[in-house]
Amino acid sequence: MTVKPTPSGAPTPEPPAPGSPAPKPPPAPEPPAFASSGVGPGPRPALGVSTSVLHDRRALHALLPYEPDVVEFYNYPGAMVPELARFCGRHGIRPALHTPVPYDLDEPLRRFAPTGPDPVEAALALRLARQTIRLAADLDAVHVVVHFPSPYPPYPSEGFAERCAEFLRALDETARSHRVSVLVENLTGHPLLHTPEQYARVLDGTELGLCLDLGHAHLLGERGTPLRFGQLLGPRVRSMHVYNTTPDRYPHHGHEAAAPGQSSRDGYLDLGVLLPRLLALTRPQVVVMEHNPWPKGPQDRHGPRQTAAWLRRLIDQAPGPDPDPVSPTKSVPPHRKRHDDSA
Repeated sequence: MTVKPTPSGAPTPEPPAPGSPAPKPPPAPEPPAFASSGVGPGPRPALGVSTSVLHDRRALHALLPYEPDVVEFYNYPGAMVPELARFCGRHGIRPALHTPVPYDLDEPLRRFAPTGPDPVEAALALRLARQTIRLAADLDAVHVVVHFPSPYPPYPSEGFAERCAEFLRALDETARSHRVSVLVENLTGHPLLHTPEQYARVLDGTELGLCLDLGHAHLLGERGTPLRFGQLLGPRVRSMHVYNTTPDRYPHHGHEAAAPGQSSRDGYLDLGVLLPRLLALTRPQVVVMEHNPWPKGPQDRHGPRQTAAWLRRLIDQAPGPDPDPVSPTKSVPPHRKRHDDSA
């Protein structure tokens, strides 16, 4: 895989002749379709993994035990982008990006505040999101994920709707112009925007999709279960972040790897029942494992393969859609065993 030339290296188009109609804006990007395999007669989601699972984000070879179709890269500097592209090309992996990539500011990333209320923070968030979208176009990435809205207090209601609309409009325009599938990720922190109904409302009229973070939705309780997100937003859900947690454990343990022994009796999501139902409702292009790094020890060696294998079985259990005669135009190859574990 190679990085495409930057816009500065591309030929400059001829300006329109005087009096000629203005050129039409580029069409909205279509979400990528994936190869059929395992889910009835139609396409099944690709299985991906986030770089959140790495102890050392430079140790990309540690992702290979998951045998991913997609890797979602988060918070990498521009200097590492060629290495990310070579890694994906060498192992037959499609990249996806989680804003911000690249991130080249001197200070570590601590806040991403697309709706402010500080206008300086909001402007920075939009600039980082646009940079990520441009890089996604260069890398032919599956999608870009953007946290939305700002999860940090204070939460002033005055001007919030306008700040939301301004950011999403700019994001949508950039996604269209670069023909990149851009997904906002549901968060739990903002009291004015966290439920499935609220996300459906703000995304209406855009070509933006949703990355359904199952843990964030689970922590909402009755205000917005993952199933309710799937029922209300349907195919606008183009990706999922999959891990498990409970309201009591989340503050101390964060994103725990999904496992078959986790039960709703203990406050976890029953993913063995829930995930096939959600996939039938939403038909996302990708399901992304987004858990914390495994503890050092035997689990660190065996956990990735076991988690990935279990999730693939759940993906295969999802009911299939009606046959679609249209051939996919941008596909992730069906999962295959990779024998070269070198980075």
